Amino acid sequence: MRQYAWLGRNRSILLLLMAWGLSYAGDLAAFTAASVYAYRTGGAGLVAVLGLLKALPGAFLVPLITSGSDRVRRERLLIATVAPRALLLAAAAAAMTPGGQGLLVVVLVGVAGGLASAFRQVQAALLPWLARTPDELTSANTAASVLQSAAMVGGPAIAAGLLAVGTAQSAMFAACGLVALAAMLLAGVRPVPSRPRARVTGGLAQFRRDIIAGFDAGVRQRDALALFVPAATQTFASGVLNVLTVVIALNLFALGSAGVGWLAAMLGAGGLLVGPFAVTLVRGKRVARSFACGVAGWGVPMIVLASVRAPYWPYLMFCAIGVANVFDDVGVYSSLQQVIPARLMGRALGVRWGALSLSMGLGSAVTPLLIHVCGARGTLMVTGLLLVLSAAVFLPGLTAIDGRIAVPGPDLALLRRVSFFRPLPLALVEHLASELDTATYEPGDVIIREGEPGVRFYIIAEGRAHASKDGRQLSEMDTGDSFGEIALLRRIPRTATVTALTRVEARILECEEFLAAVTGSPESVRGAEEVAATRLQAG
Repeated sequence: MRQYAWLGRNRSILLLLMAWGLSYAGDLAAFTAASVYAYRTGGAGLVAVLGLLKALPGAFLVPLITSGSDRVRRERLLIATVAPRALLLAAAAAAMTPGGQGLLVVVLVGVAGGLASAFRQVQAALLPWLARTPDELTSANTAASVLQSAAMVGGPAIAAGLLAVGTAQSAMFAACGLVALAAMLLAGVRPVPSRPRARVTGGLAQFRRDIIAGFDAGVRQRDALALFVPAATQTFASGVLNVLTVVIALNLFALGSAGVGWLAAMLGAGGLLVGPFAVTLVRGKRVARSFACGVAGWGVPMIVLASVRAPYWPYLMFCAIGVANVFDDVGVYSSLQQVIPARLMGRALGVRWGALSLSMGLGSAVTPLLIHVCGARGTLMVTGLLLVLSAAVFLPGLTAIDGRIAVPGPDLALLRRVSFFRPLPLALVEHLASELDTATYEPGDVIIREGEPGVRFYIIAEGRAHASKDGRQLSEMDTGDSFGEIALLRRIPRTATVTALTRVEARILECEEFLAAVTGSPESVRGAEEVAATRLQAG
C-alpha cells in the first residue's frame, strides 16, 4: 500500500478521487433502481431502452462537454456536470409513483447517466496536471479504479438493500444524495494552472475543429486506434451485460430482484480484491498489455457463465469480471495519458468516449435480438469470444505501445533534474519539454553576459561551463545544471556571465514558458526563489 501513501499528501487528487467514487456509486445505484423499476413496469424491453438511453446521451453530451475542456478549468467543468445530475435523479425519484411512470424515469436516469460519462474523461484529462511522475499518474489511475470498484459494490448494494426493505424510489433518492455530495467535494480540487487559457470562441466552427482534433488524437492515430478497438469491444460487451444482468438474476438463475444489485456489487468486489496488487502490476512497461489482459478477462467469465447452471456461478464470474475491469481501466487510461498530447487530452478522451458510448448503446440495443436468436446463454458465449479475439488481435500493437512509453524522453528527464521543476505536474513538464530549444556553444563562447536583459532559461544537456561576475569566477556547472532564472524571476539584468569551458549543448526555455510554469505552483516558485537567493549570496 506504500504506492498509495503519496495520495494522502495531494489533497486535490484525494478529493477528486473521492468525488469520483461517490459520483459513480450514485450513478450505479440509480441505474440499479431504475432497472428494477423499468423491468416491473415494461419488462426486458424497457430495460434495454434504459441501457440505450444511458449510452446514447453520453455519445453526444461527452464530446460536447469536453470540446472546450482544454481551454477551461476542468475542475469547474466537473462541477457543472455533476450538480445537474443530482437534480435529474431527484426528478426521477419523484416520478416513481405507484401509477408507473416507467418511460419518464428511464429518460431522466438515461440523461443523468450520459452526463455521468463525462466525469471519468474530464478526470483523466485533469490527473496529469495533478500527478508529477508517470508512476504517480498510474497510481492515481489505479486508485480511481479501486474506488470505482468500491462504488460498484457500494452503489448497487445500497440500492439492493433499499429495494429489499423499501422501494425503488428510496434507492433513487439515496443515489441523488451521493451525487450531490460528490459535487461538494469537487469544490476543493485545485490543480496547478497549465498556462494562460486561450479565449473560448464558441460556435459551431470551433466545436467542429475540437471534434476533429479530438478524433485524430484519441481514435485515429496509430497508438490510439490500438487502444480504441478493444475498448469498443469491451463497452459493447458492457452494454450487453447491462441488459443480461437482469435476465441472469431473474430468469437464468432465479436470484430475485435484489440479485440484480448483488451481481453488480460483485463486479466491484472483484476490483477491491485486486486493487492492492494492481498498483504494482500495472505500471512501467506493461500498462497497455494490462489493458489487453483486462479485455480478455471480461470475455472468459462470460464464456464460463454461458456453460454453468449452479446459482453461485454468477457471483463468482461477476467478481472475475470486476478483477478484469481494474486492469482494463487502469491500463487504458495510463496508456492514453502518455500517448495523447496533454494539450488535446480533454477533447481526445471526450470524442473517444462518445464513440465508445455508441458501442455500449449498440450492445444494449441488440441484446434482446441476440437473446431471441441465440438465447441468453448463447449471447454470453458469443460476446465472450468476441472480447478474447479482440484482445488477441491487438496484443502486438499494445506491446509496441508499452515499448514506446516505458522510458521518458531525455529532455523530460533533464527537466526533472532541475529542483524547482520537480513539484510540477507531469503534463506541464511534458509541455515544457516540447517547448525546449537547442543551442550549441564552443569552448570560450559566452552563453549569457552580465548586465544584459534576461529572456531565456538554460539547462546544460552536455558539457561544462563556468559563471563569473566582474571577472571573478563563481562556480563551474556540468550536465544537468541550470542557470538564468534570477533575471527572469526578479525581472532584472543578468547578474553573472556564463562561459562554455567545453563544447556545450544546452536546452533553452523562453521567459514566458518558464514563468508560466514556475509561478503557477507555490512549491515550485519557492524552490526557484531559494536557488536564486543562494546564488546571489554566493556572488
